[in-house]
Amino acid sequence: MISSMDQPEDKVDQGHLPLPQELERALAAERKARGDIEVLRQALEALTLENARLSSEVEKLTTVDGLTGLHCRRQFNAASLIEFRRSLRFRLKLSVIMMDIDHLMRVNDSHGRIAGDKVLAGAADVCLRGIRMTDLHARYGGEEFCFLLPETDQKGAHVLAERLRVAIAGLRFHTDKRNFSVTASFGIAERQSGTDSIERLLEQSDQALFKAKCEGRNRTVMWTEQVGKFWKPG
Repeated sequence: MISSMDQPEDKVDQGHLPLPQELERALAAERKARGDIEVLRQALEALTLENARLSSEVEKLTTVDGLTGLHCRRQFNAASLIEFRRSLRFRLKLSVIMMDIDHLMRVNDSHGRIAGDKVLAGAADVCLRGIRMTDLHARYGGEEFCFLLPETDQKGAHVLAERLRVAIAGLRFHTDKRNFSVTASFGIAERQSGTDSIERLLEQSDQALFKAKCEGRNRTVMWTEQVGKFWKPG
């Protein structure tokens, strides 16, 4: 007969580790989980920043002309409408300058489209450095720029247009064939008491620009009723 003293000791249940080992394993698992969470947090932060950057790039592509740095026409139209309504409400002066680079097609034909792009970029740079921070700007057409000047009458607009005209004429462009320069024409319109829409104000500046081109280009013309009569649509 085997006595209780001679019975074998019970083995430790491997499914249940001693408390210190269970605690160590739990702490290790917690540290790993925290590390994984930190990696995911950093990845999410990086993704958020990248999405913000891409969103900014997309917005820039839809609001700014990539060649000239001027605003796109749609962006300009929306902002100019707000500025027009503000001028009506507070009875503020408001003027528009419409500008066209003279004979840009000839530049493209004689020197190539890359040279024409350099002309557009160079002229736009002169204009952006010449206008105020509060002025609105746009590439309004192929070689046509538009500037809306808050709290500015046609006299002030004329001073600016002449300054830009002289600066553009002073630019020098270089190609493999030869060096060349360009000129620009400007049309100005100030909002009058009877000007009922921003579209009408833009049309008037375009009429003045048309007259400047018909008179020989490289000049500035201010809109008057006589200029409006001179306008021949189409």
